[in-house]
Amino acid sequence: MKDCALRTFLIPGSENQGVCIALAYCPSSNHIVASFRPKIEMSNDTVVSQPSLSPVTSLMGKGVWGTHVLYKALGNSCYQKLGSTCASVNEVRLPKSAIIYNQNLQFASTNEVTCEVGLQELPSFMVVQHLKSQTHPIRDVKYTHDLSSGLLSCLSEDRLQLFSRKTL
Repeated sequence: MKDCALRTFLIPGSENQGVCIALAYCPSSNHIVASFRPKIEMSNDTVVSQPSLSPVTSLMGKGVWGTHVLYKALGNSCYQKLGSTCASVNEVRLPKSAIIYNQNLQFASTNEVTCEVGLQELPSFMVVQHLKSQTHPIRDVKYTHDLSSGLLSCLSEDRLQLFSRKTL
């Protein structure tokens, strides 16, 4: 019987990024985008990953500056950092993101403050488009691809939006 134990691998340099709050993985290209927010240092040497909730922050969830970092899995537990960018991330909720892979790579990530999904080219993280939600912050993002098109789904509190993309 095969050994099915999972092993842990630390990606060198990732410990300096802050607290990892989300991952997007593309199995067909072995790319990973990790999203980080800053650690919050307390005076008694305690580190927490998010502030305590108040009624206002639990509803609003203001943005804080974090980072998105692109890695490529090279095999044998080896990962190469390909790029990074500063990003507004929610200080309370975990961001939702996806990697879009067809002719090129794009990263789709939610921004609850602006109620939109930003599309960025990888590895440069150059913004190529903003997809606006009709009314509410987007709570989840998924991407699927077939031979002729790609479909990005965005779920908000009361609405499902689908964005279709024809490949060339």
